[in-house]
Amino acid sequence: MGRHGVHSPFVYGLTERLLKNKSDAGNLILATSRHKKLVNKIISYLQCKHILWLTNKDGETETFISIEYETNNKIKLRTERFNFDQFASYPEPDLYLIDLLHPSDWINAWEKYKPRIKPHTTVLITSVHHSKEHSNSWQNIHEDNAVRLSVDLFKVGLLFFKEELKEKQHFVLKTS
Repeated sequence: MGRHGVHSPFVYGLTERLLKNKSDAGNLILATSRHKKLVNKIISYLQCKHILWLTNKDGETETFISIEYETNNKIKLRTERFNFDQFASYPEPDLYLIDLLHPSDWINAWEKYKPRIKPHTTVLITSVHHSKEHSNSWQNIHEDNAVRLSVDLFKVGLLFFKEELKEKQHFVLKTS
């Protein structure tokens, strides 16, 4: 869908200020294994301060990232490894980054963390169309009733939970 076919002001802004912006991502925040440039542009655009980076199978330690944005386009990062039972001791994440190789692990992470997601939270899933299995898992997650808005960027998928969105919406946007 082109930007002129978008009837959501939020998604139109995302298209204009993020996807159509040809500048680089600025500082490299995360060295994700897949789609590094796009993931970092999204993190910068959303001004995420707390990220739960899910890269391991269920039961293994995960990474919590705190970002402090400074003047002169500089950032300070703090990363910590944690176990799920320690999750409540960390600030509420702005972003859950599901950067897992296998789609069945996405489903496990989604089910595990979904009860903790707040309306202002964003979930970013990498490689949503890597294979048919990835596409099917992405579809199952973005169709979940908890999701109010989903944006398919082909390389990654974004999920939003904003309570002000009364009707469920799904957008497929072209990225360059």
